[in-house]
Amino acid sequence: MVLKRKRDSSMRKFFHASKYLILVCVLLVALNATLGILLTRQSANAMRKLIRDRMLDISNTAAAMLDGDALGKLQAEDVDTPEYQAALKTLAYFQDNIELEYIYCIRDMGNKNFVFSIDPTVVDPGVFGEPIVYTDALYQASLGTPSVDKDPYEDAWGRFYSAYSPVFDSAHRVAGIVAVDFSASWFEHQVSLLVWTTVVIISIALIFSIIIAILIAGKYKRSFSRLFKEMNGLSEGVETLIREVTPDTENDEVNGMGPAAGMFETYEIYDDDNGAKDEIMILGDRIRMMQNRLSEQITLIRSHAYQDGLTGLENRMAYQDRIKLLEEKIASGKAEFTVAVFDVNQLKIINDDYGHEEGDRVISLIADTIRETFPEGKLYRIGGDEFVGILDGSNPKEKIAELKERLAQISREDKVFSGNTLSIAISAGYAVYDAEKDTEYASVFNRADAAMYEDKKVFYQTHEDRRKRKSPVLETES
Repeated sequence: MVLKRKRDSSMRKFFHASKYLILVCVLLVALNATLGILLTRQSANAMRKLIRDRMLDISNTAAAMLDGDALGKLQAEDVDTPEYQAALKTLAYFQDNIELEYIYCIRDMGNKNFVFSIDPTVVDPGVFGEPIVYTDALYQASLGTPSVDKDPYEDAWGRFYSAYSPVFDSAHRVAGIVAVDFSASWFEHQVSLLVWTTVVIISIALIFSIIIAILIAGKYKRSFSRLFKEMNGLSEGVETLIREVTPDTENDEVNGMGPAAGMFETYEIYDDDNGAKDEIMILGDRIRMMQNRLSEQITLIRSHAYQDGLTGLENRMAYQDRIKLLEEKIASGKAEFTVAVFDVNQLKIINDDYGHEEGDRVISLIADTIRETFPEGKLYRIGGDEFVGILDGSNPKEKIAELKERLAQISREDKVFSGNTLSIAISAGYAVYDAEKDTEYASVFNRADAAMYEDKKVFYQTHEDRRKRKSPVLETES
């Protein structure tokens, strides 16, 4: 059953990847077809323009070589005159030396009627005065503008595209029109030849792009498959590491309840909407899951590294980092802070008389009270019974007095110490950063620490009769 599921999932992955590959190929075909159509149309238009420009060049050149004054006076009976023969010789030169079907002169009879005037064609020439098929391009030339037929026309000699150029006399009037005929089949063959050449090139490019797409897809599929396998191994290694650093979750994970439980089961190949996930989608899911898991563990490890386990305050390592930050602010001239130092009084007697568990309870109780009194400050437990608060620039004298009163009230209400010679109390001192005399954090701390010891000295002077087993006044308690 398991093998069948794996085989089915592999087939689903294969068909899913194949679907993407087919889609890419279809898009390539559509893109190349669209580009092919656009390029073909542009190429055809460019070829038509090139041929028309060539036709106009021939007709304009021939028209420029004719004498307009003589051409305008010629009649049918002037065949043997020098003027007629000169014009005929000029047209025959173009007829014999340039690739074209026919070249001849046309006379405008008015009202859009046009007739032959001179035709150098040897076999079946146009007779002087014989009507010419009307086209818009011919009419434009009669108005003085060279023009080429946009569409082919047909007459007794065949089917043609023609270029027409006006011949001007000395008064700049149109004395005649030179017509140059090109076979419509030749014209269209030139255009279709370019079109088919373009189509062949685009088809070859399309075939090569499909082959390249298949090769690239195959290469990347293999790469992603290899990466997917490596990611599996990395994911398992991360989970092993997480289990090692968080052994308390082991039983929950075994029972399917821990944070790592189900991590691998979430990477099923099935997807209710799409049928199957391919390896890229699964790889993305796995990376996101690993990022979340690692982020959780980094947060957890950081909290363990920077948090005091007994009180929940930040520990000495976090305190050292804060000192570095304050040193940078002092160097930049942007520092503004107050250091408060707190030390538990009579902790050694509490530990000796009531046990270390009771001593830990007192430390936790004092930490909670400091936190409640200075909610806006950064508070640290830097030793067994010593706390430091990094406060804003304000004077905390009233807050410290409030803190001591809270502890005195707690001491009066405490079931263990009520009626006994001991009390829950602290000594405290503080110092405000002074930019004119403090060049480093240590000088501020030392003033606060000295003030705390002065406060401790006062405390023990008022509690002398309760210190039967105490060491000298300034001896550090532990």
